Amino acid sequence: MVASARMAPSPRTVADIVREDLRPRLAAIDAGQYPDDVLHALGAAGAYAHHVAGAPAGLLAAIEAMAQAGEACLSTAFCMWCQDALVWYLARSEEAGARRHLAAFAQGAGLGGTGLSNPMKAFSGIEPLALRGEREGAGYRVRGRLPWVSNLAPGHRFAGIFSLPDGQRVMGLFEAGSEAVAIAANARFVALEGTGTVTVMVRDAYLPDADVIAHDAGAFVPRIRNGFVLLQTGMGLGLVRGVARLMREDARGRHDGRFLPLGPEEIEARAEALRERIAAAAERHAETDRAIFLDTLRLRLDVSFLALEAAQSAMLQFGARGYLEGSEPFRRLREGQFVALITPSVKHITTELARVA
Repeated sequence: MVASARMAPSPRTVADIVREDLRPRLAAIDAGQYPDDVLHALGAAGAYAHHVAGAPAGLLAAIEAMAQAGEACLSTAFCMWCQDALVWYLARSEEAGARRHLAAFAQGAGLGGTGLSNPMKAFSGIEPLALRGEREGAGYRVRGRLPWVSNLAPGHRFAGIFSLPDGQRVMGLFEAGSEAVAIAANARFVALEGTGTVTVMVRDAYLPDADVIAHDAGAFVPRIRNGFVLLQTGMGLGLVRGVARLMREDARGRHDGRFLPLGPEEIEARAEALRERIAAAAERHAETDRAIFLDTLRLRLDVSFLALEAAQSAMLQFGARGYLEGSEPFRRLREGQFVALITPSVKHITTELARVA
């Protein structure tokens, strides 16, 4: 007799990974456990590959995958954004050497960080570029210090932008964890401890041309900045959806707090309105006009404010039950504050918008 053929297991989806792998570990991740196995699994499920081609639908799919994780855990969603941003840079690069790394990061086989917090501020005139370099042979000699680069561990890669003596700016791909590119966890945050956030010390590191993402970062950044910022909205959307779910499932608090000004229904409605604006903005992500970028920043600002308001509303509904160490509303409140602090932060964005007021 012919043996019955065994059915091949179905590939796991992002929703499967969030339910089976992520939710059981929320407390451990909040306490500082870096979920690298979850991040690898999300890559295998295709979470980081949607936006490689740059199509608006792909950008939205990447945002939605991040939002699914963010409904449960902003630390994981933030790491996904770091990964997505790195994929975004490599996919937009015209340098074949750097693009050779694209497949590994898009598939989640390799993990890495974005490294552009300082450069984004530098391009806005808020602070100087932290990395400096000089041309040397077929590459560059680079030195400097970057605080708080995330999704990093030894062997992970991150993007960095450094200035040359003539003012030119170069964007390259660095590997973390060597003596020349050392990393150290020298701060403890109130939230998102499990995100592989470290300080990077670049000590006379040699960056070969094969690892250059853009020899002219000044021309390259306007091509990636809308996508860079839009991808962050996945974190905020996920958080507010998760908060609305938390409030809705709290029957006792919903009854007692039914007269509070912001309940789960309004949170969900505002999140859906923001998602529609994100879809419209994704259609224009490739435009380099500064006015379009300012519109993207306004959208990002609105996501930040909703995250803050939603997380605060959950705390008000739970009351003393939420004001306990280890409570779910308290975790979500701390995470909501991070949505507003990550570059470009609320302070950064309002500074940019004030310049055109």
